[in-house]
Amino acid sequence: MFSGYRFEMIVGCMSAGKSSELIRRIERARLAYLPTIIVRPTTDTRSRPNHVESRNGMASQAIVVDSAKDILKYSSHAVVIGVDESQFFEDEIIDVIISLLRQKKKIIASGLDLDFRGKPFGPVPHLLALADRVDKLLAVCRKCGSDFACRTQRVVHSSEQILVGDAQYEARCIHCFEPPGEYQLRLDLPKIEQAVPQLVLAAQEAVELAS
Repeated sequence: MFSGYRFEMIVGCMSAGKSSELIRRIERARLAYLPTIIVRPTTDTRSRPNHVESRNGMASQAIVVDSAKDILKYSSHAVVIGVDESQFFEDEIIDVIISLLRQKKKIIASGLDLDFRGKPFGPVPHLLALADRVDKLLAVCRKCGSDFACRTQRVVHSSEQILVGDAQYEARCIHCFEPPGEYQLRLDLPKIEQAVPQLVLAAQEAVELAS
């Protein structure tokens, strides 16, 4: 049925415009009168119920699913299927995508390619290998202001791979990105610095008492 791409992947760090691009491509398919759906995992709690939303205000109705296999329940009448936040799905999303492609569906998926450690995120590396079109979007680095942010910096204490929320992260370029161990250590430094003056004062009082 399709003469163009069959499986498109849109990846990048946070704030790179992945969801916006996904919505834009789905809207183009709708303009071509192709039946479409967008699905997202329940893990993503930032959007309104039954919607997928981008940080720049774009939104579209979506089906929220508990697992990747649930996508098959809603895909029968769709020709083009959008998948947002694909990194949050378990590895079964790989077999689901393969099954949909065998059914002559077109898939457009978006997600983080790297986690907060700068490591490949969930099933996304495998999905990238399967895709026949891959677009890696960049964001503005929140530290130096360059247009080449490709990492997601976690700015709070947590070792969990999945921690949903915008306030806990910021986009960083590869030069400004700090691995979690180094960044967590730097977050602890102010506590140590605050304790130093108290130790100095205690030492001064001891000297005064002795004299």
